[in-house]
Amino acid sequence: MAKTIKFGMAGPVPGESTGSLIDHTRKYEGGGFDTVWFPDHVIFMAKKVTPEVWSVITAASVKTGSIGLGTIGDAHRYHPAIFAHRLATVDHISGGGRIFVCVGYGEKMNLDPYGIAWDRPLKRVEEAVKIMRLLWSGEPVDFDGEIFKMSRAELRITPLTKSGIPIYIAATGPKALRLAGELGDGWVTNAMPAEVFKLKSKAVREGMGKRSKGLRKLERTIYIFLSMGRDEDEAYSTLEPVKHALIWPELLEDAGYDIKIAKKYKELKYTKIMPNDAGMLQKFREMGQKYYSRELVLDFVIAGSKAQVIKRIEQYIKAGVDHFILRDFSPDRAKTYRVLTKEIIPYFRG
Repeated sequence: MAKTIKFGMAGPVPGESTGSLIDHTRKYEGGGFDTVWFPDHVIFMAKKVTPEVWSVITAASVKTGSIGLGTIGDAHRYHPAIFAHRLATVDHISGGGRIFVCVGYGEKMNLDPYGIAWDRPLKRVEEAVKIMRLLWSGEPVDFDGEIFKMSRAELRITPLTKSGIPIYIAATGPKALRLAGELGDGWVTNAMPAEVFKLKSKAVREGMGKRSKGLRKLERTIYIFLSMGRDEDEAYSTLEPVKHALIWPELLEDAGYDIKIAKKYKELKYTKIMPNDAGMLQKFREMGQKYYSRELVLDFVIAGSKAQVIKRIEQYIKAGVDHFILRDFSPDRAKTYRVLTKEIIPYFRG
């Protein structure tokens, strides 16, 4: 039997009101999407309205009945006990079995301006995941970690789902990939060519050698940008202006691109961008224009006609993707949504 492929949509933030985000979630559920993923940001590069994400998810959960709801965030801004408490509560409000979370390294824009330390991110992820699962058992917890310490800590509300709330781990580097394989219910990575995804999966499999018996089967997930048009030219037209934000430069070598990026651009990547630093933003855009060719961008995203989009999705499935999180940059998003829900998703579900 062929494996079941899941399709999720990235929530359209920033810039949408809370009511609009709830309406979008209802729309995604009606269209047959499995999940909706909201980036857990205080701010974005674009200076637009950015609601607190778990408030939106809680409200959306009572306006929907089946779609999975969750975030991609970090392990710095919330103490894991407080976060575990919040997630268990939202799980009850949603009816159980629909809430998930992804934790990763974090981004400077959500930490530095607020005086929140961005230190030892991988150890924070590891300890946070372990603490949340221990607390969801309903038993008192003692924990003596390098970062977090607890004594006889417990929650008086635990998830309705006995196996707990699924925790995905965001990872691209070797150590994080192995941790995702060891501790994650799922692994989430950012946009990259299918062959690089296949390469990264090897490190995830290494980590699975230390995997606990009680965990779910690990779900391999990619957050990837989509643009569909009449042809590749039309699809690419909306990617060109934002290409600086679509590519993680640390993945270029893995993808086979021998690009020597000038020293002044070396530290420029999405996780380190500060939205209120106009000079940094300008250099970030310059880097994209200078180094990211059309060929390179199209190698990292899913773009083109409907037939080309299907072919690209098939390439990623062959590389091992179980779950797609789609961030739509199409010229005509309403049309793309219709094609996705009426033709492409049904095509992959037989």
